[in-house]
Amino acid sequence: MTQPPSRPAGPPAWRGIVYPLLISAAALGVLAAALAFGLGAPEPGGTGGAGGGPPVEGPHVAETVLRVVLALAAVAAAATAGGLVARKLGQPPVIGEIATGLLLGPSFLAGILPGSTELFYPEAAKPLLGVLAQVGLILFMFAVGSEFDASQVRRSGRVVGAVSQGSMIIPFVLGVLSAALVYREFAGGGIGFVPFAIFLGTAMSITAFPVLARIVQESGLARHPLGTMAMTCAAACDVIAWCALATAMAVATAGSVWGAGGTVLLAAAFAALVLIAGRPLVRAADRWADRTGVSSAVRLLALLLLAFSLAWVTDLMGVHSIFGAFLAGMLVPHRPGTALTAVQTRLDSVNRRLLLPLFFVSVGMTVDLTQVTGHAGLLLAGTVAVVTAVVGKLAGTAVTARTAGLPWRMSLGLGVLLNARGVTEIVVLRAGLDAGLINQNAFTVLVVMAVLTTVMTGPALRLLKLSHPPGTGPVPAPDGTASPSATPAKETPAQEKEMEPA
Repeated sequence: MTQPPSRPAGPPAWRGIVYPLLISAAALGVLAAALAFGLGAPEPGGTGGAGGGPPVEGPHVAETVLRVVLALAAVAAAATAGGLVARKLGQPPVIGEIATGLLLGPSFLAGILPGSTELFYPEAAKPLLGVLAQVGLILFMFAVGSEFDASQVRRSGRVVGAVSQGSMIIPFVLGVLSAALVYREFAGGGIGFVPFAIFLGTAMSITAFPVLARIVQESGLARHPLGTMAMTCAAACDVIAWCALATAMAVATAGSVWGAGGTVLLAAAFAALVLIAGRPLVRAADRWADRTGVSSAVRLLALLLLAFSLAWVTDLMGVHSIFGAFLAGMLVPHRPGTALTAVQTRLDSVNRRLLLPLFFVSVGMTVDLTQVTGHAGLLLAGTVAVVTAVVGKLAGTAVTARTAGLPWRMSLGLGVLLNARGVTEIVVLRAGLDAGLINQNAFTVLVVMAVLTTVMTGPALRLLKLSHPPGTGPVPAPDGTASPSATPAKETPAQEKEMEPA
């Protein structure tokens, strides 16, 4: 019996985790030291420093930096453990990281052992950790933008176009209608009904593009027509959702729909200018960097300047910094094999392992389920929100897909995939909370909704017999038959034809 060829020996797997963490910890330590020095400086006219009075008491800079680094290490370890548990349970690792953030908050660990907060989110280091959490959020949105493939949306047929609209419009309308039922319990203080309703409709319509990509891959659907269609629809939905969220932010800032018109038009014009004029400039700069041998450090600095500059501009416009980061990512698309993409990949890897989990923990520290479970009105409002989100997305997608000619099982599978909201929903909810569109209770309930709709995706696919991870069995064809290959095969013309309307 012939033995399978042995794989070539490579470096130990732990190096790929430990080395980036050590390098990142050193870099973040320098950043935290600079930030701590700035935050600890006396205010003009204060009693400290050159003013002659005694310095303001507080933790030493070195102590603050040490607390930040220890918190980062503790959060990264907890998030890694949560991701491993989630993978064992058949869920994407990011779900474990989100759940870890919630478990570390007052809903569980911090409620039982209040002292644990000092390990994961110490009071003295909160300003610095808050800054780093926002850095992780902006870098995450930058990565989402770089992974967005606009050409895939342009190439999509009429089925994808119809399903994208149905999977977005129907849950949006249901969310707006349900806003009347939950406005009293969920709206932020002093916020009008119109911006709240627009935001809630947007929250009901979100699909988590990055998490969906992981689910599609791990379900053996990456090269299957169902997975391709789900990713294309999710990309189209993302564009519509960001536009709707920008509108809600503008209305909340301006105070009225008409007053928000100028902000929305300005943001749209800025986005068009950036995408039309920015892409050729970025590509030209990338070619010049290749010719002159620009180092990876300089490329990394350029990416950071681009992401945070555009985030700052859109924040000044009155929308949100995440829009600018997303636009910046769209200017720098992934092109495997290039030096710039290699730098992007390393930056995203460090961010997802170190800073993005810190963002989840900062979210978890503000979510307290005990405040919701003891309030009958909040429980009823939360039930309405969860049912509206699930029914709207599933029914909107499945009915539209079936009307376009897809079989019922494939239509339901598409609805299940697009119902996953994941981290993208949490990003949107945090933006709404910061803008005052929703209150803390709404944020708590809707975060739980985001987790539930993502967790149910894997089991629902298996229930529909549409999930076959590579090496575990045949991949279902759109007509319900099984492909003889044990790994996801490239779709055949017959399969592509099945995905078209009857």
